[in-house]
Amino acid sequence: MTGLGASLGSGESVERFNLLEEPWIPVLWGGQVREVSLKQALLEAHAIARIETASPLEEAALHRLLLAVLHRALPPVRDEQDAADLLDGGGFDRGALESYLDRHFHRFWLFHPDAPFLQIADLPEEEPVPWTKLRPEPAGGNNPTLFDHTTDENPPKIPYAEAARALAVHQSFTPGGLIKRLGVTSGKDAPLARPAVFLPTGESLFETLVLNLVPYEGRDDEALWEAPPLRRKDVENAATKWPLSGLTRVYTWPSRGVRLLDEGDGVRYMGYGPGVEPLSALFRDPMVAYRKDAKGNILPLRLSEERSFWRDFGAMLPNAGGTPPGVLHHAGAVGREVGRAYRLRVLGQVSDQAKVLDVRREVYPFPSALLLPEGALALQAALGKSERVGEALRSVAWKVARGVLGEKDTKELEAFVRSLPLLRSYWASLDLAFPEFLEALDQPGALDAWRQRLRQAAWRAWEETRLFVGTEGRHLAALAEGERALTLALRELEEVNA
Repeated sequence: MTGLGASLGSGESVERFNLLEEPWIPVLWGGQVREVSLKQALLEAHAIARIETASPLEEAALHRLLLAVLHRALPPVRDEQDAADLLDGGGFDRGALESYLDRHFHRFWLFHPDAPFLQIADLPEEEPVPWTKLRPEPAGGNNPTLFDHTTDENPPKIPYAEAARALAVHQSFTPGGLIKRLGVTSGKDAPLARPAVFLPTGESLFETLVLNLVPYEGRDDEALWEAPPLRRKDVENAATKWPLSGLTRVYTWPSRGVRLLDEGDGVRYMGYGPGVEPLSALFRDPMVAYRKDAKGNILPLRLSEERSFWRDFGAMLPNAGGTPPGVLHHAGAVGREVGRAYRLRVLGQVSDQAKVLDVRREVYPFPSALLLPEGALALQAALGKSERVGEALRSVAWKVARGVLGEKDTKELEAFVRSLPLLRSYWASLDLAFPEFLEALDQPGALDAWRQRLRQAAWRAWEETRLFVGTEGRHLAALAEGERALTLALRELEEVNA
């Protein structure tokens, strides 16, 4: 069903590249990476190992798109028993999926005169912007260079499949910032611009999707392709505002107005403008964790540029005032129902206002006991002990700094402390050790083993610090004082744990 497309600047468009039929989603299938259509990804999910992409943001956006289709096309999953029955069936209901996708086939054209997918057909093409604005990974606009040296003045032409993936990423992850188009000065954050995204994963794409197919009620909800196509008038002067609620509405949120400009064999530029403005609503994204700040505000848990995400796991636990993601509750219950343990991927970006500083993917075991009271308490205790040893090491680092430099300016001492390998080495050791602890969370002796790993990591970091600091008299004296302080601190911590 591939038609002829219009060339850039013609002001016209016809149907081209239907995402239900054309290959564009990268997957690992039969040991090989290949691209499949959206329809094939769902109908053959049981045979596909996983979505396979170098981009963590693409991984999250593509899963949410597939989940949005499943939520709208299939009978709702009510609980873990429904999910277990779905797993026993070995695949999704082909008839229900095909019927739904056939009904909405016309809304999945990447290029269409009236309803291009996730786009606005009559968005002005004057003053086009490069496609690179759709992705945070390439350099462009206000972003630092993360993975390449592409510039706005010389954007490469990309194939339609890549343009479709970039579009999905942008609508999910673009941070708020200046737009200055169509009467709108700045755009709001996309739903995933700041939060970390939780994705429990199984042995196949089918299993992964079922684990994330949380219990769903479709009242007051619709995916973007079920709503009337947006037009320029709908986004001009911020004319349209929707409540940020409804699971599939949020999963397919039109954060920006985009119109990809077809050059006949790819995309280099696009029309660009504001999208639908979100209104605050009592909605908790099931793929996002929430924490309570010092003022009692509920905020999404975010990735940090300075630390691995596992150190913040405790903030989402209920005994700390947090709210774990719905997908973790669901996948944990499914795991207990079927007697399986799964993996957990944490995906997202680190941003500072409109700047994307980093994109991340962290992979952890996901024991079914993680959110049970005993598992949560053990996790909270382990994280607390890790931070207390880290605080002790920081205190030791300051003793060494003062011993070497004397009572210098605080900024100079802080710079010296940061230069020491003490804390870097300690946390790097724990980054490697934590997945092992998490996998053994529900086993006897897990906390005792973790305390031993903390002690080993602290002394290994200290040995690296001894080699780093000089050998003059003041250096040796500072090291001796630091070692005494570390020995005392670790002994006190062990006595507290006894």
